[in-house]
Amino acid sequence: MSKKQSKILIFIVAYHAEKHIQSVFDRISPDLLKDEEVHVLCIDDASTDSSSQAAADWARQNNYNNITILRNPVNQGYGGNQKIGYRYAVDNGFDYVILLHGDGQYAPELLPEFIKLWKETNADVVLGSRMHSVKSARKGGMPVYKILGNKILTNFQNAVTGQNLSEYHTGYRAYSTDYLRSVPFEVNTNDFHFDTEILLQAFHTKAKIAELPIPTHYGDEICRVNGLRYAKDVVVSTLQYKMNKFGMFCSLKYRNIGSNIYENKTDQRYSSHAVALNAVRQAKPGKLLDIGCGPGFVARCCTDMGVRVTGVDLFDPPSDHMMDQFFRVNLETQDLPVDALSFDMVLMMDIIEHLSNPEQFLLKLRNETTADLVGAKAPVLVISTPNIAFASIRAGLLFGRFNYADRGILDITHKRLFTSSSLRQMLTDCGYDIEGWRAVGPPFELVINNKLGTTLSYLCDILARLMPDLFGFQFVATVRPKPGVKQLLSRIEKKLVGRDAFQQKLEADLELVHR
Repeated sequence: MSKKQSKILIFIVAYHAEKHIQSVFDRISPDLLKDEEVHVLCIDDASTDSSSQAAADWARQNNYNNITILRNPVNQGYGGNQKIGYRYAVDNGFDYVILLHGDGQYAPELLPEFIKLWKETNADVVLGSRMHSVKSARKGGMPVYKILGNKILTNFQNAVTGQNLSEYHTGYRAYSTDYLRSVPFEVNTNDFHFDTEILLQAFHTKAKIAELPIPTHYGDEICRVNGLRYAKDVVVSTLQYKMNKFGMFCSLKYRNIGSNIYENKTDQRYSSHAVALNAVRQAKPGKLLDIGCGPGFVARCCTDMGVRVTGVDLFDPPSDHMMDQFFRVNLETQDLPVDALSFDMVLMMDIIEHLSNPEQFLLKLRNETTADLVGAKAPVLVISTPNIAFASIRAGLLFGRFNYADRGILDITHKRLFTSSSLRQMLTDCGYDIEGWRAVGPPFELVINNKLGTTLSYLCDILARLMPDLFGFQFVATVRPKPGVKQLLSRIEKKLVGRDAFQQKLEADLELVHR
């Protein structure tokens, strides 16, 4: 069977399923088994019975050539076995893989419905939900305690994730291989809550999810799930996912996947972006340099004010009409293509923490500019950076925890971390007069997009003003550069100048500076 024809994979996970595996195959529609676009993969997870042999015997007896039977030499666990099957699907050019259990708990007769729904919706994930009807679940033999546990966990997970699924804990599910390629499913657990973790990754990537109502069946199959341990693992994984969204936890499960980490905070009145935009309104610059402009959210607001904006960033340029000019620059390895201090205003929002030597960068701005920094002609710089002494970081250190995150204060890409005093000291040492200082609270409105988020941001803003060193999530400094040594030397008043050879060389050097 060629890869081109192998579009849909029915993946059967089996463990001590000798009694049921042949009946599972019997219940798969012969039309599917004869379909050139369908292949069946059964992986026995190192069972001590004859599960794999029984499956192979069935395939030989029925003379089907689109069935592959494999057996793990070492038990991988429920999640580990799935990883192997999904890797097989991805590497062998399948478009869609449906997970089916070898113990007969889920109806193979519904496989065509999974395929039909996927083709109709182009969903990344299709879940077969047993909880669309509690009555149906009871009729199928699901114990009351399992119904209650399923409902409680599902309601908890919906509340934490902001989703609205009828069930998280079904083992009858399917994934497009495009989705599987987009997430690092191989770093997920090998245990039973693998199903939860790969679903949380779907939320993180904003994958399209569809649910298919399915009947419930509980027969004489043996349940190998420790319910209390499973519930604990699900709760912990879900909370870790939420902490990752908050920027308080960093996991390889969510690293570098999903949407852009840059968020638009310009419409949040208590954010660092709002503070910067207020500074722009007060300064009324004609032209502005936005170093680290990201997607250009702040730049667009400045452009709307009539400011001519030039953007600089490491990544792709923002969309059209956000700024007048854009330069793609790696600030660690390349010089700025423009003289930053020749602009009326410079924004450096959340940039210095990404530089290995921000002191050198700030000094270079002053010492290599050709702009006149003497008097009131120097431009205003607005610089923001996280506060490493924020309350939650202090509390974590108290209990021995220092976890990097995908964003926030402990963004794993941050190279330098500052407190209020160390930031002030750096700016002063680098020759910048601090004219304004503001601590802003954590951006709850980003992760809680409702009145609660706005209220929490308001309360945190008050705390940040009262106790900035403790409750300031970020600091926003408004500074003005002092003239560099070269500029002062070029404007020095001459009272008495000798005519020796040394002085002639000094005058020649000064002439070069003037040019």
